[in-house]
Amino acid sequence: MGEFEVIALGELGADRPAAFATGPFGSAVSAKNFVRAGVPMLRGSNLSEDIGVRLDESDLVFVPEELARQYSRSIVGLGDLIFTCWGTVGQLGILDGSSRFDRYLVSNKQMKVTVDDHRVIPLYLYYYLSQRSMIELVRGQAIGSSVPGFNLGQLKSIPIRLPALKVQRAIVDVLGALDDKIAANERIRLTADDLLAAVFDRLRAGSRHTELRAISTVNRVVTNPVPGGELRYVDISSVGQSLFVFPEPMSWDDAPGRARRVLSAGDTIWSTVRPNRRSHALVLDDDPLLVASTGLAVLTPNPGRVAGLFQATKTDEFVSYLESVAEGSAYPAVRADRFERAPVPDLSEDQWNSFERLALPLRRRSHVAERESRRLTRMRDELLPLLMSGKVRVKDAEAAVSEVL
Repeated sequence: MGEFEVIALGELGADRPAAFATGPFGSAVSAKNFVRAGVPMLRGSNLSEDIGVRLDESDLVFVPEELARQYSRSIVGLGDLIFTCWGTVGQLGILDGSSRFDRYLVSNKQMKVTVDDHRVIPLYLYYYLSQRSMIELVRGQAIGSSVPGFNLGQLKSIPIRLPALKVQRAIVDVLGALDDKIAANERIRLTADDLLAAVFDRLRAGSRHTELRAISTVNRVVTNPVPGGELRYVDISSVGQSLFVFPEPMSWDDAPGRARRVLSAGDTIWSTVRPNRRSHALVLDDDPLLVASTGLAVLTPNPGRVAGLFQATKTDEFVSYLESVAEGSAYPAVRADRFERAPVPDLSEDQWNSFERLALPLRRRSHVAERESRRLTRMRDELLPLLMSGKVRVKDAEAAVSEVL
């Protein structure tokens, strides 16, 4: 990989005021200041450890322009990196050309860095710090126990392996090509979601409701541990809105006691805890190792209702019902038998069938794209530390990537 130097991150800041800065102190900016439109503010939920999620803009809040102007040192712009300094330390983000807005205010639990782009490419630094080894390095230096902290001084001391700019650019191009394809596959899923939601809304307009058990069964198949065997365990934390993280195999000997619900291709899974989060997904993998936590309700469709069942559980009426029957205050949860009585549209056979003919092929196409993204994600995550350490030449990585794109 040629010559490189190891340099502290603090030496890579831009020669300008507030190149390294924290968010507004204390409660200077809080929920009482939020408005419907203004300058978007980044909080902990907008950052992650997922390399492919450079910035999560799904849950933004806004503050007035004049208030944001008072904290101009805490404004991030294109190319700036954002770090968690209180809470889930190790999370980071970057403001790139795909972001919805060209500037953000960071919260009091975050830090921002503006780098000298004559020395380091911002996206190279983002990838470098996204390595698992670097995340663990940050976590190992965290102060405090109940709410871990990581300060600007610690951030500035992080060692960065810095090759020449042309090598940085080549590394960014290789990893970025994989991320671009993964992002394109995600757009396929989101486009299918939007289209099918619109079609289903038109189809169910004016219809009455029936109960979920009219088109599915709940938690139909359970299993017991298989000593020495393997499973792919799906827990609540791996399920998001309309998707889940496909798990790696693990030994039944190491599986938690909640691993009991058998998953089959066509099932819809829904988190029984905090239904307002809408944690649910459609399972289209035909993998006999898939087993879900008892914290997930497994909804098995009647014949010909795979896509229809999934879509019916995405409606506001369905979610509102689950929220109304959830029990408990800290962790409201829904019993399985309550799922059976959840409202779904009472469509005719012809209506269900017409939707299935349209929706299932689109869901399967989205699933093919998702499976490709899994392979590309594994490849990116394997190449990342190898490229950063110089164990793999950029040209060899470019050749490997070109074969899969």
